[in-house]
Amino acid sequence: MLAILGERLERWKSSPRKWDGGYIWHGFRGIVLTLLQDRRFARDRGKLLTPVIEAEYVQMLFDPDFKSSVAQAKGRTCLDVARLANLWNLVRLCGPGIFLEVGTFQGGTALHICNAMGRSAAPFYCFDPFEKGGFENMTELDQAFKPDDYTSTRYQSVVDLLAAKPNARAIQGFFPAAAEGLNLRDIAFCHLDVDAYNATRQCLEYLAPRLAPRGLIVVDDFGHRETPGVNKAVNEFLAAHPSFLIFPMFPVQALLVPKPLW
Repeated sequence: MLAILGERLERWKSSPRKWDGGYIWHGFRGIVLTLLQDRRFARDRGKLLTPVIEAEYVQMLFDPDFKSSVAQAKGRTCLDVARLANLWNLVRLCGPGIFLEVGTFQGGTALHICNAMGRSAAPFYCFDPFEKGGFENMTELDQAFKPDDYTSTRYQSVVDLLAAKPNARAIQGFFPAAAEGLNLRDIAFCHLDVDAYNATRQCLEYLAPRLAPRGLIVVDDFGHRETPGVNKAVNEFLAAHPSFLIFPMFPVQALLVPKPLW
């Protein structure tokens, strides 16, 4: 609970609308709802965490490269260690091709993906509206956000963060429109973290016909109680594209696998 409150406080402090009455009310309402929901789960929380996750036996957590990458991303990503670990494994599992991240925010996860690529010379592109954007369009399923959320980032800051990765390029703009003019074919891997219904659905439709053999898509916030739009978009996409398999991953991610390409 303290982690959630801390995250909300940091989001409020970094928002240009932090003294706006409506924004403050929205944040307060979200905290109250979270507290009420947590009370509902309090009785079962102990059972859910028993047996505990035996982290001392997870070899990856002692991998110096992984540990270094997580340290580099700290403070510049919204992802926890479990989700970063999933990305690390899957980046190394997929086949050759182009690597993407859509929804980069402050660049920590983009850097982590580049680190997981190791010495690969494959192109990496990350897309985000950065300080100029927020959300392009939203629906009633995206009530956890305001249009200008996630603008507490700077394009140049992410460019500087990735400067040591010669194959990496940050692109400012809403995806997929921002990809116009790029030859994004044979996509090996995409981390899709756009939070909202329309953006998730549009991105998936763009990515599906462009995947390379052994290509993978990881969707963030799948199963998250504050992002029902992501769930709806993924489920609709799967209904329209039965050639894809879905593997939900702990804690709030989904892996989409195109069966014909595997």
